[in-house]
Amino acid sequence: MSVRSAVVIGAGFAGLSAALELSRRGVAVRVLEAADRPGGRAQQWNERGYRFDLGPTLLVMTDLLRTALGDAAFDALALERLEPGYRVCFPDGASFAMHSDIALALAEFARFEPGRASRALRYLADVHGAHVDARARILERDHTLASFARTILSPGRIRPWIAGSLRAFTERYFADPRVVQALTFQPLYLGTSPLRAPAMYALLPVEEMVGGVWYARGGTGAIVDAFVREAQRRGVDVHLETRAERVETRADGGVRVLAGSGRFEADALVVAADREPSLALFDGGTRRGRSPRYGHSACVWYLGLDRPVALDHHTVLLPNDPWGAYAHLDAGRLPDESMLYLCNPSATDPSVAPPGGSALLVLAPVPNRALAPQLDLDALRERAIAAIEARVGPIREHIVVERRRGPQEFERELGLMHGAAFGPDHTLDQMGPFRPAIRHPHLRNVVFAGSGTRPGSGVPMVVISGRLAVDALLS
Repeated sequence: MSVRSAVVIGAGFAGLSAALELSRRGVAVRVLEAADRPGGRAQQWNERGYRFDLGPTLLVMTDLLRTALGDAAFDALALERLEPGYRVCFPDGASFAMHSDIALALAEFARFEPGRASRALRYLADVHGAHVDARARILERDHTLASFARTILSPGRIRPWIAGSLRAFTERYFADPRVVQALTFQPLYLGTSPLRAPAMYALLPVEEMVGGVWYARGGTGAIVDAFVREAQRRGVDVHLETRAERVETRADGGVRVLAGSGRFEADALVVAADREPSLALFDGGTRRGRSPRYGHSACVWYLGLDRPVALDHHTVLLPNDPWGAYAHLDAGRLPDESMLYLCNPSATDPSVAPPGGSALLVLAPVPNRALAPQLDLDALRERAIAAIEARVGPIREHIVVERRRGPQEFERELGLMHGAAFGPDHTLDQMGPFRPAIRHPHLRNVVFAGSGTRPGSGVPMVVISGRLAVDALLS
């Protein structure tokens, strides 16, 4: 369709990706953001010299950022490859380093499973081959049910095993349960239980090993800034503290977005806020149809410490019984012993904390508010602090600043359905064309982008979704 002007609701990665793509195709773009700064879930918090990324912190698939930003803006980020990408720590004191140097990665597998290097190589080759095909043929396309079925069933490296159990698939290659655990927790990045995750998500740890884990000096917020600068350079008009309250359709088929005292008119609209709650913006409301099933959420503590901590940039602490912990989450309960993700950017970037200090992020997966409306997050904090102190020594008395965000805050501050930090679940029945559609159910000139639609959650996927939304709008 012919589109000369567009409004984008939401200045997170999905909205900014869509705005850049629209501007490249000659469309005049205005972005409306309810918050006082861009970034969406990727906000930053600065307090007393400590700087925290409030949202995503682990960066992969950086070629998608290059495509979205353009070479010059991407190169200016000067991303650093972390080696190892992160470390997985077990209760017995052992740890598995997730190297992106293949020689180091194979040596790490050999430490746990001597004499099985060929199995590790086969695992990397099989999964990476499927990942290359899946990106080109599934993740970066907006499939219909028929085209999705044809893709899955056609010859190639997207094997039938992708629909099986992630745990069972990984156990085909590795016998040491610690290696299996280190290669299967990653679906929690998407809010999906490793117990219910399809084998396709083996691509997550393999992409980390093959493609690497990266860091932008200044944190994820520096990447948001790069998107905003590039958008403004291209003439995109970004309006902050401008909350969309209603969307009307004009007699000529265009759209009118009412936001505070403003009226923003355009030929087309990209909604990059959480998809399901956003349907209430439209004339008379839009029937939601069947609500998707939402994934797990997270509770995150941001701790400014007046001491350094002996942790890599990224660390995962696994409990004694991770599979039992995942089962508790699936049942809507907090595990007695939770998996913890720790981000210690001070290990790479001293600017995030005052001299001698650390800006430590602590994340524990928790059920969303539909599964568990009330959670004892204070007790969870105490267990998390105790687990960290067992590894790095005292930190309680060294906390200078602290902030917490959990499902209630995600629902209230970001408008996320059920406070689910990662959007709809990523099980097999909610992948590809089974996820909520990019196109509005009735309006041809309205599309959705972000984790609430296709292809899924995480910075790479929502950047793709911005481009897919524009493809759908202009086709």
